[in-house]
Amino acid sequence: MVYWFPVVGLCIGVFLCLAYLPLYCFFPSLIADALIVLIFIMITGAMHLDGLADTCDGIWGGWNKEKRLEIMKDSRIGSFGAIGLIGMIGLKYACLLSIGEISTIHSSPFRISIPCESCVTTPVLVNKCVALLIMPVAGRWAQVCAAGISTYARNESGTGSFITKDTTRIQVIFLSVFPVVLFWYFFGLGGFFIFAIMLIFTLGWIWYIKKKIGGMTGDTLGATNEIAELVFLLSLLLLGKF
Repeated sequence: MVYWFPVVGLCIGVFLCLAYLPLYCFFPSLIADALIVLIFIMITGAMHLDGLADTCDGIWGGWNKEKRLEIMKDSRIGSFGAIGLIGMIGLKYACLLSIGEISTIHSSPFRISIPCESCVTTPVLVNKCVALLIMPVAGRWAQVCAAGISTYARNESGTGSFITKDTTRIQVIFLSVFPVVLFWYFFGLGGFFIFAIMLIFTLGWIWYIKKKIGGMTGDTLGATNEIAELVFLLSLLLLGKF
C-alpha cells in the first residue's frame, strides 16, 4: 500500500490545482488561499491534523513514554494540540500567500490561458499551483520515510502498526525517486536543495519521536505528514530568496 502514498498525494495535488483555478479568478488572493486551505483539510478529512494535535498534546504534555502514549489516545484536545493546529494552518496559509511573490519555477505544464475575462495565467498562479501539486506528495513521502526507518511505539496494534511493520528501508529508497524527479522537473537543481532540507528534517523528526516514545504511531505519522508539507513550503520560500 505504501507504494501508492506519493501517487495519492499527487492526485490530491491535481485536485487542489483544479479547485484553485476558479478561486484565483473570482476572489482576492487572501480569500482564495484561505478557501484552498479549507478545501485541502476537507478532502483529507482532517485526519493528519488530528494526528498532529494528538502528537503535540502527548509529546509535550507527558513526562514519560507511557504518559505520552496515553495522552495521545485521548480524543480530547489540549492546549498544545490547539496551539499546534492554529500554528500549522496559519503558517500554511501565510506560506501560500508568500509563494505568490516568488518565481522559482523551472518548467511547468500550467502555461495556459484561463477563459476568464479578468484573469490569465500569471507567475503567481503557476507558483501556487505547483506548490499545491507537490505539497501533498512531499507529506506522504515523509510518512513512508518515517514508517520505514522507525518502529511502532505501542505494544498493542493500532492505526499505524500495519504501516510501520510492513514498510522497509528499501521501499523508502525506491519511493524517494518519485519526489526527487518532481522536484527536479519543477525547480531544477533547486529541487535537490528542497529535498535535502526535507530529508534532514524527516530524519531529525524521526530521531526526536524515537527519543520521546520509542517509535512511530498513527498520530505521529499524521503529524509527520503535516509538518513535512509545511517544511516543503518554507523550503520553497527559502529557495525563492536566492
